[in-house]
Amino acid sequence: MKKIFFNDKLGLTQAVLEGRKTMARQIVPFTFREDKMHLSRYKVGEIYAIAQSYETIFHSGNCPNDFFVDSSTINKKYCGAGFKNKLFVCADAMPHHIRIINVKIERLQDIDDEDCFKEGIYASNSHEIGYGIPWVYEYKKSKMAYYTPREAFADLIDKVSGKGTWESNPYVFVYEFELVD
Repeated sequence: MKKIFFNDKLGLTQAVLEGRKTMARQIVPFTFREDKMHLSRYKVGEIYAIAQSYETIFHSGNCPNDFFVDSSTINKKYCGAGFKNKLFVCADAMPHHIRIINVKIERLQDIDDEDCFKEGIYASNSHEIGYGIPWVYEYKKSKMAYYTPREAFADLIDKVSGKGTWESNPYVFVYEFELVD
């Protein structure tokens, strides 16, 4: 089984696990042509493990059956680099999975408000911004509030993929998925 990575620092893995994020965009790494669609990294119908470190898995209470040697000792195979870094964790040990339900290619700035919400953006009234504006938009761990879902997503994608990504408007694979477990 393969694994899929979401950004922990920006709260995206948690957003997937909570069901708030059901879509992800990935920059197309080649000059776009319709006949290149088969080169997408993730395929419709396939299931992928959501990458998490053993430490995160341990704190969530979803440890593999052999995680502990006894009631207080962690099995040594889980104490290596993967304890804090999900890159080194075996996909079979990960307790959560998603299934890809749709893949398409579009320009990054073609995203609409509905898809911004599927990317983990949400409406919030927790900020005092005045002027009678009841809602602002943000993503988990954002330090700002935005007037539109697209503004919030533009900031998020620049943090995930590098400053200037939104402005350059590249072609992106759009992966829609559902949480399996």
